[in-house]
Amino acid sequence: MRILYIDSKFGSPRASSHARVYHFAQRLLERGHEVTIIGRDSGRMELEGQRRRGMVTRGRLDGLEVVLLKVPYAQSFSKRMRIVSYGGFTLGAGLLAATAGPADVVFASSSPLTIGISGVLASRLRRTPFVFELQDLWPAVPIGMGFLTGRTEIRAAEALERSLYRAARRIVVCSAEVRDVLVERGIPAEKIVLIPNVSDVEHFSPEIADRSFRERHGLDGKFLAVYAGAMGVTNGIDQLVDAAVALREAGEGGVAIVAAGNGTEKDRIERRVAELGLENMIVLPDIPRDEIPLLVGAADVTLTAFAPYPILQTNSPNKFFDSLAAGKPPIVNLDGWLHRLVEENRVGVFVPPGDGRALAETLSDLAGQPELVRELGRNARALAEREFARDLLADRLADVLEDVVAGPSRTSSPARA
Repeated sequence: MRILYIDSKFGSPRASSHARVYHFAQRLLERGHEVTIIGRDSGRMELEGQRRRGMVTRGRLDGLEVVLLKVPYAQSFSKRMRIVSYGGFTLGAGLLAATAGPADVVFASSSPLTIGISGVLASRLRRTPFVFELQDLWPAVPIGMGFLTGRTEIRAAEALERSLYRAARRIVVCSAEVRDVLVERGIPAEKIVLIPNVSDVEHFSPEIADRSFRERHGLDGKFLAVYAGAMGVTNGIDQLVDAAVALREAGEGGVAIVAAGNGTEKDRIERRVAELGLENMIVLPDIPRDEIPLLVGAADVTLTAFAPYPILQTNSPNKFFDSLAAGKPPIVNLDGWLHRLVEENRVGVFVPPGDGRALAETLSDLAGQPELVRELGRNARALAEREFARDLLADRLADVLEDVVAGPSRTSSPARA
């Protein structure tokens, strides 16, 4: 089977937190399929036999055929610049997909939603089936956060969303919450397949413990909570700062918080920590993907934080699954499916979004219960291996694509619970 895979966030596992595409594509190769990936050229990926012509770079990465399109994008972009970037990638990827080598199925992964246009265009020109993956629920997320407000814009985005769902032979979703939303909208459950993000149990491990990180930052003997990820308006990093303030006010000197990453809110968060004189919170630069296991390995618990917008409950954050793989209890502030997951499997703790005092109290309580923390960590690793291991989920995607290519004679993979 020849697969054309479109994802603007494609990156190698050595440099990108968005390694889902790479891992899934590698598994497809192992199952004997050919994979061509069309992604955005971030300037951080070296390809074998690299050939550059204008805005397009071609080459190979560990057996994968890769085509990269040079369309700038940054978290700091304004709304207008993001629209231009999304549109440029959509048009370019659609043209590349339509003119690439032979393909039996087109698989496009969003966000943004416009990625689906590239997939539909390639699918129709090639007369091959189209499978659409939703990594985030668009346009519901930007609408729910107040980023998309114009009535005409909203109607156009929702019309595009419906048309992409109709065009797709299958819809892959990354969270149970998104699946439930789509079913409520009338999309047949048998058309939807749940494939959450991966727990990278090969690279994250309870055995990794970077004591030197604690020594460098004066954290020896501290109960350490680590946040590693984006620092944008969706991420709710202020809750971590508020928790550090509450810990100081309570005289809790045994707990420290580390936040590492980049984003539009990074500078403001750093200034706030400095202005408050918080010695129990450290803000670090972004860390390369291959060093994240060391940072998480230095932690006692991890933090999965989002701003208090109900629509964000649909998210499937990579940092949560990394924490499970590392055997570190995640503290999550996403209500909904992640809340249920951590409590039903006894792997972590839920705190309400935006409530810094509740987070501080949770950290203080866990600091005094080391055996409970170890138990939660063991449960976390077991859950990662049982439910979210890389090959397990990649095989689920391979089954979906094989079913679609085989046609109606084979039964499609069900929407997983």
